[in-house]
Order: sequence, then structure tokens, then C-alpha cells
Amino acid sequence: MSEELLGVIITSGVTSIISVIGFIVTYKSMKRNFKEELEKEKTSIHIEKMSSIPYEILKLMDNIMQTGGKGDLLNDFTSLMDTIYAYGSKEAIKIAATMQKENYTLRNTVSFNKYRAISMYILLATQIKSDVTGIRVSPELWLEMKITDYANNKDEFKKVNNDIVRELKLGSSFCI
Repeated sequence: MSEELLGVIITSGVTSIISVIGFIVTYKSMKRNFKEELEKEKTSIHIEKMSSIPYEILKLMDNIMQTGGKGDLLNDFTSLMDTIYAYGSKEAIKIAATMQKENYTLRNTVSFNKYRAISMYILLATQIKSDVTGIRVSPELWLEMKITDYANNKDEFKKVNNDIVRELKLGSSFCI
């Protein structure tokens, strides 16, 4: 073989190897970028669907407190629960499932605890706010803002709220 032929073979071989390596690197890079974009889109959809839910929960809670639970609140509650299950975090779904279970089993019994029910709504709104915005606030702030006799019932709310946080293994920042 002549030196010229050997030079052409080596040059074309090196060029081919560089092209194959470039193709592999480009493929892996595009695959990673596609996965990242897909994850961003999923997150965006979840944030969009869940962004108004804390407000809707608090609005429903106000309606329940004003009407004493009477009226057509079931549709609003069911819609919220469906949205939370479809787009909520694992923690939000745990709170919603516990609320639903207690609504069905304890509503008309002596075991019903209004402090626990109120705390569940507030923890759910607080958890979703944290999921959507990354801002964690104490549920106590809502209680201070909305419950007129909160100071008289602070110990009861604190005990119930903190029991729920421990029971559902939520973040300690949700304790009072």
C-alpha cells in the first residue's frame, strides 16, 4: 500500500469516527433536552391547574362557615377534590383523602371535631400554596386572620393541627 492511500484511509477513518461520536453526542443531548422540556411542560400544567385551588378551598371554607354547611356545596367540594387528585402533590392528596374519609365517616357523629375539620381545610390550602409557589406559611396566620375567637381556642387548634401534621407526615413548617 502506498503512503498516499494509507493517508486517505486514516483521514477518512478519523473523519468517520468523529462524525459518529458527534452524532451520538448530539442524539444524547437532544434526548436530554427533550426530557427537560417535557418535565417543564408537565410542571407548568400542574402549576396552572393548581394555582387557584388554595383560593377555591378557602372560599369553600368560608361558604361552609357562613351557611353552616347547608346549600349546594357538594359540587364545589367534589370538583376541588377531583382537581387535587388529578394535579396535586402526594401530600395534598393525602390531606384531601383524609378529609374525604372523615367527612363520610364522622360528619353526623359525636366524634366530629370542628377544629380538626377547619385545620384540614387550612392545611390543604397551605400545602397547595407551598406546592405551587414554594412559599410555606404557618396555618396559624389564617386562623388568626379569620377565626374571631382564635385566641380562646388557640390550644385546641394547635393540638389538632400538629396532630394532623404528624399523622400525615407533612413538613414541620406546617406546625403551629
